[in-house]
Amino acid sequence: MSKTYLITGATSPLGLVLMDRLLPTLAEGDLILAQGSGDLARLASLCQSRPGFIRPYDVDFTQPLAVRAFLSDLADSYPVPTHLIHLAGMRDLPAPYACFDEERFIESRAVLLDSAALLCKAFLPRMAEAGGGRVVFQLPSGLPDVPAGQMAASSTLKSALEGLARSLAEEYAAAGLTVNCILPGPFRTESGDPGPVSPADVVPAVLFLLSEDAAKITGVTLPVGTL
Repeated sequence: MSKTYLITGATSPLGLVLMDRLLPTLAEGDLILAQGSGDLARLASLCQSRPGFIRPYDVDFTQPLAVRAFLSDLADSYPVPTHLIHLAGMRDLPAPYACFDEERFIESRAVLLDSAALLCKAFLPRMAEAGGGRVVFQLPSGLPDVPAGQMAASSTLKSALEGLARSLAEEYAAAGLTVNCILPGPFRTESGDPGPVSPADVVPAVLFLLSEDAAKITGVTLPVGTL
């Protein structure tokens, strides 16, 4: 059976490393539907390495109408995803709660949580009808040396997304569909700021949760480089 990977946040460092690992394994008929936002140039070398296997989409997840148009186009143009990997998110900006930024929180919620809910509503029932599949959410990982007390927005969204994953895991377990989360430790940033985890450290965990070896694992959060 052909595989269709829907990857949001595909232009993130983790998304790029994940696709680099996936591409050599793809067979004729397999596809990667890759969402980014204003940065699709990052996909150029991957698209050139295996022409025809990646379909890039430029979608701003802070705009609900853009998300719905994206989902409609996917539903009309491609087979139902067999694997849904939600890596989309906004960069954490630590601040004491007295300086809580409501507008940025709303945007972060739209990118991380609201889009996940819409994606799952659009595709999980169809994935279940098709016989199952794999769903993986990336939870916010925090920042190196930043106290949890300055990460209220990130912590709130992490709890909500993890709760959604557990609820969906329970509902769809009987249909052979697994829903899990990965929780990376703080990443090394693209500018070289220190962090204990690199995208290459996290990709094996993602690939495991997407594999048949994880067919009986659902509703869990798998930490990578963190407790």
